[in-house]
Amino acid sequence: MKIDYLWSQDSSVHAINNDFQGMALEVGILCLVSCREETIRISNENHSMLVEVPKEFRSSSERVKVFNALLNVLDHEQIQLPSADQG
Repeated sequence: MKIDYLWSQDSSVHAINNDFQGMALEVGILCLVSCREETIRISNENHSMLVEVPKEFRSSSERVKVFNALLNVLDHEQIQLPSADQG
C-alpha cells in the first residue's frame, strides 16, 4: 500500500514516498532530526504506525537523511475519519 507522507508528533521524523507491505515499511526518503529513540510513532490522517528506528539511523545531535530505508512496523492502525453525514 502506497502512503505518501508520515511524520512523528514532535516532527523529528518524516517519511516520504512509503510502501507498506505486511509488517515492513519501505521509505523512499527518511529524515530524522536528533532522534535517539529505538521506536517512534509516525502517522498521517489515515495511518498510525509504531516503527523500529535502526541504530545506524539514530543520532543525538545530527540530522540524518536515508534513502530507500526499510523499517520494521511493530504496530499499525488505520484511522477512520468520520463521514460527512455524522458531523
